[in-house]
Order: sequence, then C-alpha cells, then structure tokens
Amino acid sequence: MPPPAVKTVKDLIFWQYAKIISESAGFGKRNWGFVMKKFKQLKEGGNFLE
Repeated sequence: MPPPAVKTVKDLIFWQYAKIISESAGFGKRNWGFVMKKFKQLKEGGNFLE
C-alpha cells in the first residue's frame, strides 16, 4: 500500500519508479526515506539521478 502522499495514478507511477531506483541503487525497496526522496524529486521534475 502506498503512503498517503500518493494521490493520483501519476503519483503511483512515480512511487513505483522510485522503488525501482532505490532497489537498483542497492538500498532496497523498503528504505522509505530514500524512496520518498526520489518520489518527491520525480514529482517535482527534478534530477532524480543524484
């Protein structure tokens, strides 16, 4: 279940993509802080690779 910050389908796609980024970075899908940081960067349109 996604967190309350995920309100739209677009947000859900960003959330899932943030989990993929976290997993590939070696942090795992359950590192909530890292996933949330990437989710916010994706949602704001920022550089999510940093």
